[in-house]
Amino acid sequence: MARLSREDRQIALGRLQAGQSQSAIVRHFHVSQSTISRLWVRFQATGSVADLPRAGRPRATTAAHDRFIRLRHLRNRFLSASSSVQALPGPHRLSDQTVRNRLHEAGLRARRPHRGAVLTRRHRQNRVQWGNQHLR
Repeated sequence: MARLSREDRQIALGRLQAGQSQSAIVRHFHVSQSTISRLWVRFQATGSVADLPRAGRPRATTAAHDRFIRLRHLRNRFLSASSSVQALPGPHRLSDQTVRNRLHEAGLRARRPHRGAVLTRRHRQNRVQWGNQHLR
C-alpha cells in the first residue's frame, strides 16, 4: 500500500481534528485503518506528522541534482541515463542506475525513439518521384 504524502497526512489530520471518523478518512485516502490510527497517535505524542529519520545509506544526489536530472529528461525524453550522468555538474560521478532511480521517483519512464521501416533506394526514388509529381 502506498505511503501517504506529507500533504495527505496534513489533510487527514485536519479531518480527524474536525471530528470526521477514521473509517471515512480511510475510505477517502484508500489506506488501512491502522495507518490513520498510527498517524493520530503519532500526532498526539509528538505534535507533528512529519516522517522520523530512518537508518540507511545517505543519498548520492542533492535535491538540486534531482531537479536537474528530472528537468533534463523532461526537455529531451530520449536521453539515456549515461548521458545525464556525464552532464551532471559537480566533482563526483554518479552511476547510471542512480539516475534511473531518480527518474523512476519522478514518475518518468524510459523512452526510445521510433525507428521506421528501412527504405531501399527504390523506395526513396518513388518518394521523390511522387513528391515531384504532386508539387506542380
